[in-house]
Amino acid sequence: MKKIKGFSECYRPISCTVHVTEVEWDQKKEAVHMGKAEEYVVYLNQAEELHFMTPKSEPLQFTIQPSTFEIYNFVPVEKLGGSIKFAPIGLTNMFNSGGTIQELECVEKGAKVKVKGDGRFLAYSSESPKKFQLNGSDVAFEWLPDGKLTLNLAWIEENGGVSDLAIFF
Repeated sequence: MKKIKGFSECYRPISCTVHVTEVEWDQKKEAVHMGKAEEYVVYLNQAEELHFMTPKSEPLQFTIQPSTFEIYNFVPVEKLGGSIKFAPIGLTNMFNSGGTIQELECVEKGAKVKVKGDGRFLAYSSESPKKFQLNGSDVAFEWLPDGKLTLNLAWIEENGGVSDLAIFF
């Protein structure tokens, strides 16, 4: 049996900053346009917090405690029908929540989103939707004044786990 010795002086919080301009959007051809957005929602996975950022904003400051982590998801904000702001975060129960978004189509006064997986879908929405459809049927959703728009999704085997969401404002 091996013993591992820890050194308490090495277990200290680490403080740092993060900014949208530090994201390497050009790593994938499909993501280059995302780096040109005017505004972003930053979702902190473990803290379950939403923050706004522009390329000219101050960096987000954070402190990571020993043996913990945080995942920062930078999601471009889309403007729908003038003043409505919308950003799909994805399935928050997944390690890579943004990776669950298969497709986003902005339509007049709404958005269509394809999401793969099951769990808690989260999006930022500056206004409460008038109607939310899941695979063509109206469904109940939760919208909070801080902009968190949520819906629980189940895995549907016939669709390969892909859910079609339609959000109307």
